Amino acid sequence: MSVALLRGGTRRPAAGLVVAAVTLAAYGGTIGAAAPQAQAQARASTSVVVTETEFHLALSTAHLQPGAHTFRIRNAGHVPHGLSIKGPHVAATSAIIPPGGRTSLSVTLRKGTYHLWCPVDAHRAHGMATTIKVR
Repeated sequence: MSVALLRGGTRRPAAGLVVAAVTLAAYGGTIGAAAPQAQAQARASTSVVVTETEFHLALSTAHLQPGAHTFRIRNAGHVPHGLSIKGPHVAATSAIIPPGGRTSLSVTLRKGTYHLWCPVDAHRAHGMATTIKVR
């Protein structure tokens, strides 16, 4: 460890080493290793845009492969909406969002059939639901 000698004979670590130590601590002890992993995970996730109105769900695609998916939900309606997904090994619900709001819901889908619907009040019973097949 590099040490700077101060007046009076007091020693302290060199400033550059202190900055490096703080940086390492902030990034979990590894610099550069976490960034490529996060980038790889971001690339591996497929985005599906879900536009919600009364009483309809519109998906940007219904052709999904198994893997990580992020449903980007936009409430284009006049009342609060949300999104629930249920299928093989998945049961997830997004936050309820106000008119004009946005949220997202990330899940890992396997091969199979998934049901998507709005969990607010009786929106599902009014037809705010759809089914997708992951192949």
